[in-house]
Parts: sequence; structure tokens; C-alpha cells
Amino acid sequence: MKIRNMAIFGAIGVAALALIGAGAAATFNTQTTSTQTINAGTLSVVLSSPDAPGCTLVSDGCTSLTLNSVGADGSTFDTTPSLVTITNNGTVPAYYDTMSVSDTNNNSTFQSEVGMCDYSYGGDGTGHFVGTDYNGLLSGIEASSPNNVSGTGDEYVVQPGQTDSYTVDFYAGAITDACGTSTLPALTQPAEGGSLTVSLTYAYTG
Repeated sequence: MKIRNMAIFGAIGVAALALIGAGAAATFNTQTTSTQTINAGTLSVVLSSPDAPGCTLVSDGCTSLTLNSVGADGSTFDTTPSLVTITNNGTVPAYYDTMSVSDTNNNSTFQSEVGMCDYSYGGDGTGHFVGTDYNGLLSGIEASSPNNVSGTGDEYVVQPGQTDSYTVDFYAGAITDACGTSTLPALTQPAEGGSLTVSLTYAYTG
């Protein structure tokens, strides 16, 4: 009886192996997936100044501002500089790209004899440049505009939530201002009665 049982078990085992061989066409498969969301930031730079009605606060959201008029001035003068603050309200760094200066005037002699001092006061202690950006004849910087001011250092960028600031004043004759002592002569007679409206524009990339 023991031998007979073993023979039966052996027959069952052979049959089972035959069935496994018949199903060998089955295929294993698997997969993995990774997902990532990419969001574009915003580039938003605003200006504010205590001397610009309607744009005294960052919350005013001004991308351009008009400073209070100055004068009448004599043949030797220096306008009072107004502090302009640049604030990055966006979510990406704002890199300085170019600076442009232009004007409208009623007297070409006056326009050609006026000097301009553009002085940077930096901001937030992040390495921003502090010092003279330009000092000389207004006509000189206008002739070279737009001026490329781009770069990779801290002095060329305003980070999100940070600020930079500058002042601009206009002068003629022997005066001393933030940029130093002027070597320009006083205005000549043909400049009398002249009027200038000057615009300073910074362009940014982000």
C-alpha cells in the first residue's frame, strides 16, 4: 500500500508540472511616476518718495512718480535732492538692466549747461552700491542713454521684499553736493528763463 500511494502522488506531480508549462506566456510589468508643479514668479517694482504727491508710500503702487518742481534758480544753483525708494514687490529678483535719461525743455542753452548728480544710497545692507552713479552734464548722460547697468553682483539686483534708493539733483556753477564739488561754470545769459523736465528711467529683468 505504501508503494502504491507513492506512485499516485508521483503521477499527480507530473500533471501539475505540465499545467505550469502550458501557462508560461504570462508577463510581469510595473511603472513609477514622479510629478512636479512649476510656478512662474512675478516681477513688480514700485517707486515711492516723500516729495512725490500720491506716491509717498510703497502701498501706493507707483511705477512712475513726479517729484515736486523746484526753482526759480539763479545762474549758480543746486536743486534739493529728493530721495526715491525702489521696492521689489514681486516674487523674483529684479535685476537692473538699463538706465535712461531724457528731458523736455524750452531752452537748449539751459539744457546744455545744467549738470546732474545721480547718487545711490543702496538698501537693506545687502551689498548694494553706495556712491555716485553719474555726475556731469545732463546732456552727456542723455547722449549715451540707454546705459547698460546689468551685472551679477548684489549691487545690480533688488531681491523680493527689499529696497534700493537714490537721489538726483541738478546744478550749475561752483556748488558742492552728494557727488562732490562741481567744476561746471555758472549759467550763461542765453539760459535765462529756461525750464527743464527730466525723466530718469530704470529698466529691470527678472
